[in-house]
Amino acid sequence: MDLIPAPGCAAGLSYAPNRPQAGWRIVLVLLLFAALSVLCAGVQAATEEKVYRVGVTAFRDKSATVREWGPTMDFLSAQIPGAHFEVVPLNLPEFEAALSRRELDFVLTNPQHYIVMETRYGVSRVATLVKQENGRMVNQFGGVVFTRSDRHEINRIQDLRGLRIAAVDRTSFAGFLLQYDLFERAGIDLDEDCHVQFLGFPQDLAVKAVLEGRADAGFVRTGVLEAMDKEGQIELSRLRVVNPVRNAEFPFQVSTELFPEWPLATAPHVSIDITNRVVAALLLMPPDSPAARSARYYRWSTPLEYQRVQAVMRRHGIYPYDQREPIAVADVLREYAIHLLAGVVVFTLSLGVLYVRTDRLNMELQSSRQKLSEMAHSDALTGLPNRNLLDDRLTLALAHARRSQERIAVCLIDLDRFKPINDTWGHEVGDEVLRELAGRLAAALREGDTVARWGGDEFVLLLDGLSTDQQLEEIMQRVLRAVATDLAACPGWQVSASIGVSLYPVDAHDATVLLKHADTAMYQAKREGGNRFVAYSGELA
Repeated sequence: MDLIPAPGCAAGLSYAPNRPQAGWRIVLVLLLFAALSVLCAGVQAATEEKVYRVGVTAFRDKSATVREWGPTMDFLSAQIPGAHFEVVPLNLPEFEAALSRRELDFVLTNPQHYIVMETRYGVSRVATLVKQENGRMVNQFGGVVFTRSDRHEINRIQDLRGLRIAAVDRTSFAGFLLQYDLFERAGIDLDEDCHVQFLGFPQDLAVKAVLEGRADAGFVRTGVLEAMDKEGQIELSRLRVVNPVRNAEFPFQVSTELFPEWPLATAPHVSIDITNRVVAALLLMPPDSPAARSARYYRWSTPLEYQRVQAVMRRHGIYPYDQREPIAVADVLREYAIHLLAGVVVFTLSLGVLYVRTDRLNMELQSSRQKLSEMAHSDALTGLPNRNLLDDRLTLALAHARRSQERIAVCLIDLDRFKPINDTWGHEVGDEVLRELAGRLAAALREGDTVARWGGDEFVLLLDGLSTDQQLEEIMQRVLRAVATDLAACPGWQVSASIGVSLYPVDAHDATVLLKHADTAMYQAKREGGNRFVAYSGELA
């Protein structure tokens, strides 16, 4: 039989000797392809991001929870290279199953639920939400008891005896337990004296049940009614709060006492490093950022304490403060004698190792907490208080001024002729000038006053207890002289200050407007040539 030559080969040649060479070529190509596949897979695995799942209690609609908290997860993902954060909306029972399967790395939930998870799963709080409503910062929440505004016969808690009440779930802290505690102190046992209907999540269901007449009253968390009104789901005027508690500093309608806001907690399997990076990113998140606005909060603060929450749980015997049957020591020793002996031996042998490890971990934790506290409250360049700490001090100063009928001043400082220093001497010398001026400003103020770095070459002064205009004049002149002195960092150069002053209660009654007026007055000082202070007046608006 004639041989058929392969394409590109001369006819009549023998092909038997070439077949082994062709086979080896195919094997080499396959081996090279396999090696490249393994290499690509390794590179892909090395570049994959670590996913961190953040469980968030969905006290309203789960899809709304994802929309609200998604931008915060995107913010963390952008701030922490190699990490991707995603929100997992859960109701309270679903949290238990997810944590038991180690499917969650962080949790954001109500304080009662946090305490339960801390006991069962070892989660640890690392930050607390701070909200803002109508210009006020809020890091507390409570419970609301409400009825329809046309139910004129319902005015007090006692008027709800024997009536139908809509609530979300027995395990909800602000949607049931706080109201249960309120009713008990009013002499009403909700289980015996009322007809409670548990409708499940979201809490909107309880609101709709009252409006539709399927319930005489309802329980929700503070802020839910106002949020539904803003979203156009209800008309707030159709509802009335029972047992309203008046609190000028709290922007929502409330029926109960207030408790610390939701904590963010980390699961025990998450490394200290990633936990610290998450906390640092949240504490440094700009106030009222797009992520914060999406979830209707203002910023984050260091963790709060929850003793008042624990006190309520203890009063009602809620886990982990429920009463347990006494255990006979003799029975335990009899049944578990061998196990106890083995445990004592193991404990004795490992005590030294555990002590050394615990001591090292405690030192690392203390160092980490100290660094986080400094990052949260101090400006990295000058060491002065930053915006977060200024917000807290201004809130306290306003509260004190309202009680004591005193005046306070908020002064915004912008340095004149500072930019040429950066252009001529460089940014390192510019930074040294800012540190030098920060020290001068602090030395020029009275004890108890605050100077904070606002950003760039701007500073804010917070002056308490100003009794006369002359006192303010003296402080301002002292500050102007302190700034306008020759600079040690760049000899022969000087800067001056343009200062805008806004007074409480003359100009405004809240922090946001005071800072805005001080900014307006500062620009007027600039226009007048700088090296002066201008007090805000209505003519500058």
